[in-house]
Amino acid sequence: MMPEAQTFTIEKFLGINKSATETLLEPGEASDMTNWIITDDMKLQKTSGYERLFESLGKRINGLWYGSLSGTAHFLFAAGGHVYEHNLKTGANTDLGTLQDVYPTTFWVTNNTVYIMDGDELYFWPGTGNIEAVLGYVPTVLTASPPTGGGTLLEGINYLSGTKIQRFSADGTSVYQLAELNVDSVDRVTVFGVEKTPGSDYTADLVTGTISFTTPPGAGVNNVIITWTKVLAEDRKKITKNRYFGGVYYARMWLYGNPDHKNTRYASGVTMAGVSDPSYWPKFTDSDVGEYEISDIVIQYNKQLIFTTGNDSEASAWYSEQETFTDYATGLVTTLFPVYPMNTKIGNLAKGQTQVIYNNPFTVWKGIYEWVSTNVLNEKNAQWISRKIQNDLDKVDLTTAITADWSDRGLYLICVGKRIWVLNYRVDAWYVLDLPHTPTCFVLAEAGLYFGTEEGLIMRFDDNIKTFDGELINAVWKMGYYNFGIDWLQKFIQRIFISILPRIKTHVDISYQTDRDGSSDTLTAAYGLTNFDHVNFNNFSFKTNYGPQPFKFKIRAKKIDYFKIILTNDGDDAATVLSITLPVRAGAEVKRR
Repeated sequence: MMPEAQTFTIEKFLGINKSATETLLEPGEASDMTNWIITDDMKLQKTSGYERLFESLGKRINGLWYGSLSGTAHFLFAAGGHVYEHNLKTGANTDLGTLQDVYPTTFWVTNNTVYIMDGDELYFWPGTGNIEAVLGYVPTVLTASPPTGGGTLLEGINYLSGTKIQRFSADGTSVYQLAELNVDSVDRVTVFGVEKTPGSDYTADLVTGTISFTTPPGAGVNNVIITWTKVLAEDRKKITKNRYFGGVYYARMWLYGNPDHKNTRYASGVTMAGVSDPSYWPKFTDSDVGEYEISDIVIQYNKQLIFTTGNDSEASAWYSEQETFTDYATGLVTTLFPVYPMNTKIGNLAKGQTQVIYNNPFTVWKGIYEWVSTNVLNEKNAQWISRKIQNDLDKVDLTTAITADWSDRGLYLICVGKRIWVLNYRVDAWYVLDLPHTPTCFVLAEAGLYFGTEEGLIMRFDDNIKTFDGELINAVWKMGYYNFGIDWLQKFIQRIFISILPRIKTHVDISYQTDRDGSSDTLTAAYGLTNFDHVNFNNFSFKTNYGPQPFKFKIRAKKIDYFKIILTNDGDDAATVLSITLPVRAGAEVKRR
């Protein structure tokens, strides 16, 4: 008599695990899976699809941005050397102006204004009109200067603009010495607030940097104000050639990614009025970080974290804190941002792609690492979280990866080419999406996920769409080979039970493999609810069962040692698998074949 069957059930699906051989996987783990997702209740669900917002413009989408300016939502994108605003309601695209056709084009926002970086110029857009180049704040570099020059330092020279202001306290003399020689122009001169006319009121010697008044100004404090310009050719490019935005830290915007200064970070300034101004980038406030190229800057709690690309064997990670220094001789207070080493082995390869999830940065460095604070002050551990998909990641160029945090769904995405690896970080399960299009950038808008493509399209994921922009989705889930904990005994399996969530239209195809046979017939669990959307009738009553639907199938798996289930759905319908149950009978000891 055969022994009583033992029940093997999968009720929790654990995602993909390629870190071990198939025979070592846990029940519920997949040796391979594509286009199935793991839900928050750990069920197996076919991924929803996406659709295009408009027909292709014929050029790659270089960047996306969505946000609110003065209470109005805007959706911007860069493609083909233009910036466009897309209306999510009407579908219309409005051309906002031209820039370089480069990837990536970076968008960031502050003070109700969007700033756009193309590696050649820094543009701004306040929500109306066209994009314009940022001209630059004009700093007052010296105050209380005597006519002979000098004075008290007030604001640093702006990298973006060669124009400066100097305030003089007149003493009855006629000649005033500017802080620079060989200036390009003297732009404005005022005395007691009254603008003076060049030629009749004063003359300027651009070589010596002096202003000579026809009538000496009367004595006063900061009563003579002179504005002049001297442009150094490379100053502005130090800012405009940056490619990435490092966030806001202590009222300062941070940029990096200048190809001529790869390990340099640049900080914006705070004006003498106490305003954080993204058009003001003071000279000599930039700083080099380590020896490797900076690949990302993010904020965690009260610290700025800086990651570098490194070389084949090592990288570096640093942290920075805000400090102040007071010069007791002058009373001048200077804000400093010194850096300190955090890790000398692990950094970040994918520029600008670090995501901060639950206040922990996720970086891409020969895998995915989560940076977790410890109980030791200023110490952080880099925890390797991509073990289950690492065999996949080892085969691709992670420097080209793009990432997203779909926080409303609890999903971290990393994409290389047409493949997206997704971590449901609420349940710690990885899965894979294989797309027919190549994403170039992601953006979250109205709690939804959008992405641009190499083909010049912008796609929107939608739970109600069952195709990838019209292409059928082929979903495959493969269990590892499993021996049910008794690899020395033969097994007999005669039935498979599978429960699926009922829908108007749904199906799952089931096949299996054993160590004795690599193929089987395909079994189909299909269910359909009657849809009367187009039926007009009266006095008709019915009851519909929306409860989980179990299916039983007879199979012939005899004298096997290992068993593997494969679930597929390649139609235009949705599918959710709730559980799989196998009654398994053990037999005699396995024999050599």
